[in-house]
Amino acid sequence: MQPLSWPSLALVAMLAAGYTAYDAREASLPAAADASAVPANACVRVKTTGWKAWLDKMPGPGSTPTLHVVGKATTPTAGWKLALNRGILDKALPPTQRFDFVATAPTGPVPQVVTTQEVKAEIKHALPKYRAVTIFCDGKEIATMPVKIVT
Repeated sequence: MQPLSWPSLALVAMLAAGYTAYDAREASLPAAADASAVPANACVRVKTTGWKAWLDKMPGPGSTPTLHVVGKATTPTAGWKLALNRGILDKALPPTQRFDFVATAPTGPVPQVVTTQEVKAEIKHALPKYRAVTIFCDGKEIATMPVKIVT
């Protein structure tokens, strides 16, 4: 039997301790960002189209003016949570209503299929007239549309 050299002994000792070249590479890499570092609003990864806005002023018992906003959002995978949150109303006459588009990426395994969903919001007891509706994603304007009045 041949005696083992020092480098061979060191390798045997590391392998016996469960230390591998993969562990050494991992130790030399910077730590990955944890899940809390992922931005809450991942709307920039979602493509939106077909935005429409209308003010429903149809008369009838119990009816109130309602502003409706609808669009389509295409996500890179299934499992995304999408929302259209009411934002501020500007001071113009008639005013423009802002909405914030919020997209939350899924956590865990999901089907890897491009998915299109409808995104909608409504404001009951709306103002009698709006100039437009503007949709924002992470502080940037992504769509502006006029508001049609339905009577």
